[in-house]
Order: sequence, then C-alpha cells, then structure tokens
Amino acid sequence: MNGTKRAFVRLGLLLGAGLIATAVAQGARADEIRIKMLDKSVSGPLAFEPGFVNAKLGDTIIFEPTQTGGHSSVSLLVPPGAHSWSGAADRETRVKLEAEGVYLYACSAHKMMGMVGVVLVGKPVNLEQATETAKSETQKFVLNKDRFDKQLAQIK
Repeated sequence: MNGTKRAFVRLGLLLGAGLIATAVAQGARADEIRIKMLDKSVSGPLAFEPGFVNAKLGDTIIFEPTQTGGHSSVSLLVPPGAHSWSGAADRETRVKLEAEGVYLYACSAHKMMGMVGVVLVGKPVNLEQATETAKSETQKFVLNKDRFDKQLAQIK
C-alpha cells in the first residue's frame, strides 16, 4: 500500500471512531428535568409537580418557581456521595444528581403543609432510610399527610 492510500485508510478509521464516540456521548447525555413549585396542583395544595421523578445519574433537576409564594427546595435526605442543597425562596434552583439512590426534598416554608417530593436515581440504595425519614417528617404535616407515601410507592 502506498503512503497516500494508508493516509486515507487512517483518516477513515479516525472519522469512524469519531462518529461512534459522538453517538455514544449523545446517548449518554444528561437530561434537565423541570419540577414546578405550585400553590395548587392536581395532587392538592402546595405541591411540586411532578412530585415523583425517576432520573438518571448526571441529570439536573431544575426547581422552577411558577408564582411568588415563598416556595423553595431544600434537601431532606440525599444518598451517600450526593450533596445536599438549600434553594432561595422564589428562585430557580438547580441540583445535579451525582449519586444513585432516593432523594427527599421539601419547600422550607411549606414543609409542614406536606409540600414534599421524591427523586429516584438508579437503584434505591437508601430506600429504608428514605422511608424512615419520610415517616418522621410526615408526622409533622398538617396537610397532605399521604404525599410521601404515594411518592415512595412509585419506587419499584
């Protein structure tokens, strides 16, 4: 094979490898998942919509204020290796999901009203702890006392 032919073969191999790498990277791209902070929703007053999210490792949750009602997002429980968060009232909060497991969160101003939610990333490695934490938090609720139970029941 002469030098020119070898160069074209190498170029073809490099281009093919590049296309494969690009396709793999696009398939593994993380998603942005929006959760609205609402005064009213189909699940009742003071809610995150959706209240349960099944996400992938590396996804970003965006807590989105839809009204000015003092709504925020604060973590109640995160799996081992994840970072807790505390968002400001009426401000968008972004949370990158860095560890597999169950995440529990609430609106700091309306937690006692049962404004809570659940995110599952991969396997529920901390489900027992999440269930215990949810039960403990629910005892303090004056509204929406079944919300955590309904959300955690979606974990399979």
